[in-house]
Amino acid sequence: MKACCFRLTILLFALMASTSADAQKAAPRIQLRPCEINGAEEGKKLKVLCGSLDVFENRAAKTGRKITLKVEVFPATGADKQPDPLFYIPGGPGSSATEDAPYVEPELAKVREHRDLVFLDQRGTGGSNPLNCTFFDPNNPQTMLGHWNPPDEVRKCRTDLEKQADLRLYTTTIAMDDLDEVRAALGYDKINIIGGSYGTRATQEYVRRHSKHVRAVVLHGVSLTDQLMPRDFPQDTERAIDGVLNECLADAECSKAFPDIRADRKAVLERLLKGPVTVEVKTSADSDKTIQLSLSRDLVAEAIRYMLYSTAGSNRLPLFLHLAASGNYKPFVQGALNFRQNIVASGATGLYLSITCAEDVPLIAPGVGEKNAVNTFLGDYRLRQMREACAEWPRSEIPKDYTTDVRSDVPALILTGQWDPVTPPKYGDIAARNFRNSLHVVVPAGGHGFNGVTNIECVDGLIAAFVARGSVQGLDTSCVNTVHRSGFQLKLS
Repeated sequence: MKACCFRLTILLFALMASTSADAQKAAPRIQLRPCEINGAEEGKKLKVLCGSLDVFENRAAKTGRKITLKVEVFPATGADKQPDPLFYIPGGPGSSATEDAPYVEPELAKVREHRDLVFLDQRGTGGSNPLNCTFFDPNNPQTMLGHWNPPDEVRKCRTDLEKQADLRLYTTTIAMDDLDEVRAALGYDKINIIGGSYGTRATQEYVRRHSKHVRAVVLHGVSLTDQLMPRDFPQDTERAIDGVLNECLADAECSKAFPDIRADRKAVLERLLKGPVTVEVKTSADSDKTIQLSLSRDLVAEAIRYMLYSTAGSNRLPLFLHLAASGNYKPFVQGALNFRQNIVASGATGLYLSITCAEDVPLIAPGVGEKNAVNTFLGDYRLRQMREACAEWPRSEIPKDYTTDVRSDVPALILTGQWDPVTPPKYGDIAARNFRNSLHVVVPAGGHGFNGVTNIECVDGLIAAFVARGSVQGLDTSCVNTVHRSGFQLKLS
């Protein structure tokens, strides 16, 4: 799930470890070594420190198979180095922190001047015994426009992965205990954490279990521990669609180009409710060959939801809806394929299933998710299909208190996009009440990530200032008033 840093999607990490003094003294030290990794730009190399730590897969039993956790540390660049680093926990669940690292580090350059940046691949992701599945055939685009996680393919992947992992031992709680063991093995007493999307849920769980080792946290796009995915996706997506289209109608150029955008949206949904549309697209950008693909309401709705993940994506939504209302669904099919390849099929999908099939889907009361989907563009396809996938996956045990609110005095900076379709501001408001020393900042026109708004440096500066002081007291947020949408796209380039 590429670019899961706090500006984009985002996509997240996990929990639990021993915190007694004796356990810390006995914890093995991680031997960091200089290494080179690929940078965000092609051909660029970054010099960092690499290491690993072997932990028991079954942390409770402390016997049996061990798995290796991959760690990368970006050392502080300034002379005035502080003892408390910043750990990054990505979204998903299923994203790799070390794969995100080259893209995240530039946004945290100010923080890095005085603190190490630590990237730990959560168990089941990246270089930490990854639970990877392949659900779609890259040579057959139509397979990418079908079931979210096809049950037959899920069953095959389970069989393959069970040769290398007990799939019941890859939950958020266990992963956060891994993180605390890594913290101790690196020699840090207190740490700061920045989490995005699912990473905020993991961060909250770490605070619940290991708060004495937390100095401050940044929560971008709050996923509460009782926000059972995908129960609320339809209504949260509907809110975001309405917000973006209202912005379009309030914008002189956008409203002139698409004066009937609400009617366009209604026409597209009504057409798709009658059945899939057939779309002819090129097999590749440099080929004249074409292929006919069947595009369903589910995949158009999914494409819209992912467009709303970033402001840059939602800038195109009025245009795409207007074109589709006129019968041109090519932009939507291209978007749907792109999102299936680069979001749904990326990251450790086995880890995604281990977590959501334990912590989310089975806890959704019968009928509630379906009720939330009534009269929405997204509908209930995601819930139905996730239930089918989870029926093929072993269900892990989670702590009885897992879905209860995490209440803490740990200082917290909470960031939410105004039109986030996944973690809207209402969740940030709840987190702000739970974290008593907190500040909730809603970024105008922001999505799940903030790519596509003006003066994004404002957000980077707020994060750096907050981490530097370890408190929200006196934090100047006035620059947020200068943030706005960069502009709607009015025609295909």
